Amino acid sequence: MKIDIGQHGAYQILKIEEDLNVISDLSELRFLINGYLHQGKRHIAISFTGASYIYSGALAVLIDIFKQVKEKDGELCILEPHPEILSIFHALHLDQFLPIYTSIEKLPMLGDQG
Repeated sequence: MKIDIGQHGAYQILKIEEDLNVISDLSELRFLINGYLHQGKRHIAISFTGASYIYSGALAVLIDIFKQVKEKDGELCILEPHPEILSIFHALHLDQFLPIYTSIEKLPMLGDQG
């Protein structure tokens, strides 16, 4: 999986760049996020723009990552989701606790602290 890494304010942006139709494994993403948490970077946005489906195992990893970030008083959010991914999140009510932003400009500006 190719992940483009960037930053916007306090947020670390992790954009899944590969032209994936299906997200089945997020272990690489978990590894990156654990590294950020070790560095004290607690605001993380994940972009799944190119994917239109996410398997239940990947959703379980995403929820686990969300809990890890929350325990560190951080925020994990979804950025610019594909409409199909968004409908899955809505159907499973993940959007009730996992913030979803339709564009990078809608991320809260928290300054440059981690």
